[in-house]
Amino acid sequence: MDNQSHMDAHTERRVVTAVFIDVVGSTDVLVGVGPEVMRRRLGVAFEEMSARIEEYGGTVEKFVGDAIFAIFGAPAAHVDDPQRALRAALACRDWSTEAIAPDRLAIRVGLETGEALVDMSALERRERMAIGAPVNIAARLQQQAEPGEILVGPACHATTATLGAFVPLGTKALKGIGETETWKLVAISSMSLAAEIPLIGRAQERARLINAAEHALGDGQANLAVIVGEPGLGKSRLANEVATGVSAGRPVRVIELRCRPEGEAGANSPLRQLFDAIDLGPSSELPALAHSAGVTPDPELLKVTRFEQRELISEAWRRSLARIATDQPLVLLIEDIHWADPVLVRMVDHLTDDLPSPIFVIATARPEFAESAHVRSLEGRVTIALEPLDEAAAVELARAVRGAVPGLDKAAGNPLFIVELARSQAVASELPLTIQSAIAARLDELAPDDRHLLQHVSVVGESFDVRDAALLDDRETPAIAAMLGRITHLGFLTPVGSRYRFHHALVRDVAYARLPVDKRMALHLRYADHGARPDDIESRAFHLWEAVKPPDAEWVWEDAEALASLRARAFRAQLDAGARLESQNQYERAGTTYANAVQLATDPQQLGLARSEMGRALARQGRGDDAWRERSAALAAYGEAAVDPPAELYADMLELATMNWGYFKSLPSDDEVMRLLADGERVARASGDDVSLARLLAERAAFSGDVSGIEEVVRLAQSDDGVRFADAAHRSAMILLWAGQVRRSANLYSLVFDEFAPRGGRFNEPEALSWYGLAAFLEGDLELATSIAARAAEDADKGRSVHTHSHVIALQALIAFGRGDWPLVEDRWVALAELIARNPDAGFCLLGTATIGYGAVAQIERGEPVTTDIREAVRRLEESERICAASIMLAQVMSGNQNALDDGLAAYESDLGLYDRAAVWDVPWLSPAIAEVMLGRWSDLDAVLARLDECAAGGSRVAEAVASAVREERAASLDSGGDAPVHSLLRGLGYTGLSDLLRFRVSQSSAR
Repeated sequence: MDNQSHMDAHTERRVVTAVFIDVVGSTDVLVGVGPEVMRRRLGVAFEEMSARIEEYGGTVEKFVGDAIFAIFGAPAAHVDDPQRALRAALACRDWSTEAIAPDRLAIRVGLETGEALVDMSALERRERMAIGAPVNIAARLQQQAEPGEILVGPACHATTATLGAFVPLGTKALKGIGETETWKLVAISSMSLAAEIPLIGRAQERARLINAAEHALGDGQANLAVIVGEPGLGKSRLANEVATGVSAGRPVRVIELRCRPEGEAGANSPLRQLFDAIDLGPSSELPALAHSAGVTPDPELLKVTRFEQRELISEAWRRSLARIATDQPLVLLIEDIHWADPVLVRMVDHLTDDLPSPIFVIATARPEFAESAHVRSLEGRVTIALEPLDEAAAVELARAVRGAVPGLDKAAGNPLFIVELARSQAVASELPLTIQSAIAARLDELAPDDRHLLQHVSVVGESFDVRDAALLDDRETPAIAAMLGRITHLGFLTPVGSRYRFHHALVRDVAYARLPVDKRMALHLRYADHGARPDDIESRAFHLWEAVKPPDAEWVWEDAEALASLRARAFRAQLDAGARLESQNQYERAGTTYANAVQLATDPQQLGLARSEMGRALARQGRGDDAWRERSAALAAYGEAAVDPPAELYADMLELATMNWGYFKSLPSDDEVMRLLADGERVARASGDDVSLARLLAERAAFSGDVSGIEEVVRLAQSDDGVRFADAAHRSAMILLWAGQVRRSANLYSLVFDEFAPRGGRFNEPEALSWYGLAAFLEGDLELATSIAARAAEDADKGRSVHTHSHVIALQALIAFGRGDWPLVEDRWVALAELIARNPDAGFCLLGTATIGYGAVAQIERGEPVTTDIREAVRRLEESERICAASIMLAQVMSGNQNALDDGLAAYESDLGLYDRAAVWDVPWLSPAIAEVMLGRWSDLDAVLARLDECAAGGSRVAEAVASAVREERAASLDSGGDAPVHSLLRGLGYTGLSDLLRFRVSQSSAR
């Protein structure tokens, strides 16, 4: 299905500036003169104003009654189309007020810039060329203008604000459009924003050019310098800086000449500009100079060949300019010499060839000018090839305009693009119109067929091959290869192996944006069906989405049955691509793909499926609130379809609330969680989904604290097909750990990692590693815990979420804390702080707050002041006041705050909700035990020792060793003559840090 009826090769989406000019004085002035005179006078007015519009590069589309409609930007775009439109409007107004008095014809003008659909073939017929918002807004602004006023819309004003003098008029109610910000144009200048920005990153080039100019002017030996570079690299700015630099404080005359593309120069050629700028006086060279400038033909020159004409003209200019330069050194600044005719280029070459005269010619050129046959490579001539700015200079330039710029890499070091991205950073998601205009002007230098080819292959992306181009441009391969060769030679493409890449990503973006929506969608579908490799699931999904995405698909694909079939294909492709991306740990991109599937869903069940998949991708990114919202919407969609949701949806959804609550910023209510747990268990048992049932049983045990359901899960995990229950086994191991059954937890984790993982068992490995590491730490196996932490760190570097990275840091900090490696503890604290600073919107949990507590303890142990407001730091990560207090309890106690112990112990009380339980991480109550010993609260140790003994019975050698050390410390305190505590069990295991902390005492003088 190609939908060829929509593929009009002559229609393009273009950024244009629309201009409506109404002759408002016509009725009053001409009412008594008769229709013939009225027609003649209006004809003169239209002719005069049309000439001014065309002089500035605009196209008069049509005359409508007393009005002229013109556009700038089609059929040829220019870098400065909005500025050209303003200058043309001012020129028309000036003519109307000066040329026809006393029968003066006042005009009113409206202008706006924006994207329009342009029929390029209608130009010669002067039919309706452009349709779009800027046309409508300009027409309405013209109707609102008073006689003599030029009203400008918001987009046009934004792109010309630094050049024009405007009076803000606030908002105007435009019929059919609504409230629109409006400005009145007063004047426009030749200055630009660039002149206010320091020249950055070109110091070496400037110095070299200044040196060449000084030699030419000071030594009296004419010379030429050419600055070569792609558009936007700052050729003109550098040339002007040099001209200004050499003329400052000395009698140097600077003459600027501008070359224009073929068809635009008209009577204002560069040689005419030069002829008008200097007083030649009577001389024998004058006829040849006037002939070259197009002023008057020279009969003598017309008698010789074209080649001889060039030589005679060049020699005439050489003698004349040398004579003028004897009175005042001369700098000729020639812009865009690549557009110059051979006569001018030959004159420049001849002028700067061994002429003893203080003349310096500095020209700007595109890279293709380097191969000009008219300029010789003579000794002493200077060529500066500008390259994109490096990263440091790019950042400096952006800051000079407006501070930090998101997405600066899009500019690829191009100064023009950097400046415009910085100016428009408030709408960073859109490409500034100034950049679009600059690139569009470059594209319009191509032959139409070559330009259309670029537009078509832009559908593929930033790179493509010859086969792709032939497929999308409907041409044979040999013709395509020749066209690509030409386009590459002009610098639009770069060969990369057997493929081609757009020289600049933004060129691809602008070429793509020019395709009308219907043509664009048809090309995407063609590429999805015939261009994308069968195994490239993601590419196929992308192109199918672009082919049928709403809302445009409804009118592009008019056959409802065919559109439904396309949508079904695209929907399935998004789900397949999302799954592939998830398998590659690219959860952000997977989420985007699933979001596409949500928009393509055509019934509630499809919507439920798409939203549940999207919820999973969001959960993997640590975005708990967003994941919960999507899954709640999925449940609602299944409810609308009157079918039970899959039990897996419940298990996935409740995993966050019961196991990963730190992913949330706003937690769901306990009642909602318990209700969904019951619903999920019912659906799982009814459908026979025992895998989801096992997960839900584990989640209920975690949330309620009732571990009785875990036994059913363990039995399933230990069955012959136990690998299916890998995730539930991981969850059960975690819950057993929370319950103090450390050895059972470690053994179950060993089963998960040693048997289930190699057999393809699916479970949340990053999360499981954190809890497995904690189990190994509590078992007393520091070596195993360290290796698990290293494995977790390696896994996190594969694109895991910010939250997962915080878990790894917490595990590393805990191990260092146990060992007493205080510098490493501090290092991990700093790493967490940096992670939080880089991701201020991410969700964190009690593992992060525990790390902050460890860091503060490390600073105190090293005799350093605590450098952070740890109360404020933990509150940034945790909603639970109890968890926050427990996390910093040790550091607060060591600082002399006795009340901190009671505040922290509140998180260890029985019957707490899951979100308030500090014992989830501090399973054997190590922090309360150490804090009570530090404060010498010996009579309050019974509850702490009971928990330590319980965990010791569950296989925690660390709990056993700490309990022994606590009893040693209590005995020594009560019996001053007894043996000093040695903590042999604890130190024998390598937990020197815990031992040192148990020996720390808070002095009564510091306690408060």
